[in-house]
Amino acid sequence: MCLAKAYLSDSTDKPILEDIAHMRLRDDGVKLETLFGQEMVIPGRVVEIDFSTSKILLDKSRKPDKA
Repeated sequence: MCLAKAYLSDSTDKPILEDIAHMRLRDDGVKLETLFGQEMVIPGRVVEIDFSTSKILLDKSRKPDKA
């Protein structure tokens, strides 16, 4: 079985989460859940999913600075 790894688009050398078994797109970002039940919500969007390498590339949104 080949589980996915998630990377941020500005840092593709090291995954932010491994062994991802489930991904859900939400209004506030992308929710990732590992095979072992660890959950993480990344505020942002999916840029690319490469099924051949089990790689999810995410673009983390940044909130605008308050003036």
